[in-house]
Amino acid sequence: MPLQQTSSQFRRTTRPVAEAMVSSGSPSANEIPFDYVSRFPLTGIRATRIQDVINISVEGAFVAVAIGYSFVPASLPILNEAIESSPSTPAEGIQAANQSHPLLSFIEPFVRPRSDSTPIDSPDGRQTQQLQFIKMFTECSLVKLCGINFRYSIVDSGSGRELQNQPIHNIAGLGESNGDRPFRPFAKPMIFLPRSTIRIEVEEISEGPLYEGAELYIVLHGYKMLGYGTAI
Repeated sequence: MPLQQTSSQFRRTTRPVAEAMVSSGSPSANEIPFDYVSRFPLTGIRATRIQDVINISVEGAFVAVAIGYSFVPASLPILNEAIESSPSTPAEGIQAANQSHPLLSFIEPFVRPRSDSTPIDSPDGRQTQQLQFIKMFTECSLVKLCGINFRYSIVDSGSGRELQNQPIHNIAGLGESNGDRPFRPFAKPMIFLPRSTIRIEVEEISEGPLYEGAELYIVLHGYKMLGYGTAI
């Protein structure tokens, strides 16, 4: 009988302690999804290095859980010239561009069968539509075939931490620009305190007119902890 009373007393005395531990461990800061984006205007020149700095908001700490990127190719001037030259047919516009840029010859078989019969004064503007389609098809095909290659490095400027021992090739660290593994979760979520900075550097590998004037975006996916670290 004394043992039962002791056990009952023990349960009564420990229950409030357990409840207090749960309440004290609950988060005190509001968490909201948030992404930080870095934009890099490319030059199309190999070994060119471009930097961008992310400033963490004063509202609270940022926890990065994944990193991803996307690539916006440049508009090819040679295709714009083919459209603005106003040839009698779209195929002739491509032929004219091929004289100085033989690379475009690979799309000619796709457009010749139907475009030769379209006159320049077509009332519905079909020729212009076909040329725009050819331009879009060519740019998409080049992006699919060539993709993009670059190296990147990330440094937490606030603490001086480097997230790698040397720049990482994008395919090894992030994936390909065609959507195959276009993002990577961090091995462990990383917290960046308010007012700290993240410096991202990109070294261009891909070169040529497809990348001159193109845009590269690197995104840190995560969430904000509003109010956390603001008193530091």
